[in-house]
Amino acid sequence: MSYKEVLNKGLKRAYEFTIASADFNTKLESKIEEVKKSVKIDGFRPGKVPNNIIMQKHGDAINNEVLNAVINENVSKIIQEGKHRPVSQPKVDYKDKEQEKKDVDKTFKIEFEVFPEIKLADFTKIEIESTSVKLDKKEIDKRIDLIAKSQRTYKEQGSDYKAKKEDSVLLDYEGTIDGKNFDGGKAESQTIVIGSGRYIKDLEDGLVGLKSGDSKKINVKFPADYSAKELQNADAVFDCNIKKISSPVESKVDDELAKSMGATDLKDLKSKVENQMQSEYSDLTKNLDKKVLFEKLQSAHKFELPEDLINVEFQNLSANYLNSQSPSSIDHQKEIKDKKLTSDNEAKFKEDAKNRIELGLILQEVGKVNEISVTPEEMNKALFEYASNFKGQEQKVIDYYRNNQDAAMQLQAPLYENKIVDFILSKVKLKKKDVDVDSFIKMYNNVNSVEKTEVKKKTAKKKTVKKKTKK
Repeated sequence: MSYKEVLNKGLKRAYEFTIASADFNTKLESKIEEVKKSVKIDGFRPGKVPNNIIMQKHGDAINNEVLNAVINENVSKIIQEGKHRPVSQPKVDYKDKEQEKKDVDKTFKIEFEVFPEIKLADFTKIEIESTSVKLDKKEIDKRIDLIAKSQRTYKEQGSDYKAKKEDSVLLDYEGTIDGKNFDGGKAESQTIVIGSGRYIKDLEDGLVGLKSGDSKKINVKFPADYSAKELQNADAVFDCNIKKISSPVESKVDDELAKSMGATDLKDLKSKVENQMQSEYSDLTKNLDKKVLFEKLQSAHKFELPEDLINVEFQNLSANYLNSQSPSSIDHQKEIKDKKLTSDNEAKFKEDAKNRIELGLILQEVGKVNEISVTPEEMNKALFEYASNFKGQEQKVIDYYRNNQDAAMQLQAPLYENKIVDFILSKVKLKKKDVDVDSFIKMYNNVNSVEKTEVKKKTAKKKTVKKKTKK
């Protein structure tokens, strides 16, 4: 085989290589002899079928198998000799379709992108302000109060009592649209807690002021993003018959409440709640540190990105969005129906894909250079922890992941990323800053809102550039 480089620009590479017809025919004849040992054709003894008969019966399959084997062999040689690291399977094309003939030299062109060379930054020169949430007694008490509220019971009220917000109403109802019933519009002995948001707001609000034994027709407007598409924006009337009204009785914050939650006493419950809250905020602060770190890493590294990887990531993001079973808005519903992104979302997903690939390549390089890996022990620990979420099905979950390599890789990926992040954080300069809960929540929400704003700004800037270009 002879080959030559025909493209070397940025990360793109292309080669042309030629397979001499004599070499190809030699391999073809060898394959025919191999097939001859096992092929069965009426009128011929095993191993005695003439070559021309075999080619009449199986020629296309044999020719394609030999051709693919020769191509793969030569592509591998080009990649190995050039010490390339392709980001995906090389694309192979005939230079001329006439070459499919048996006695003609075959020339092919292969194209691929390679991983960029990344010079890692000096992590010791990167400075990150790391937040730590300082819990005080009042925050723990607030959480205990929420727990007590979630454990509250309800006391039935008399016939003169008028329902108000947070009361529990037992009722029968039947909804109609234009006088006709609809699926899911009828229920008997249904319990609705006013203001809980579990039912349509108009229906919950319409129960305020009613008493046990009352009947009332409540006008209800279904929201535009209601889960059942046929009911979106529909005007309905619910005929309601009130059976019972009960008011909440708050649980007392005492040792009895603590025991009902699995603690020995109130002091023990507060200690458990404090530990849980510290764990929760520790995870959130680490997430915030990761976001800041990722921004710093991307600022500190500049290299060309493989277009193939970005396109694949963009297609994955788009497909997940357009195949969503839970649309986030009316516009999202329309995009799903049309199977097409809006121009804003297309720009957003392309930017997201670029950032993900850029960050992923940086982290991958850090992992490779520093020989970071997930140990079997770490993998097993993560697998057992994940399986514990499926009570009674733990062993099935464990067996599934152990016998499914793709699923195991999905479980391993976040472990690997976290080990790389922890390694980098151990090298950078961490400037610790203690904040209270309210300050941290504002800070955390602000980071997320800034990210959304930045995406909008980038999209708007791209639109402006396009308009100027048209001029």
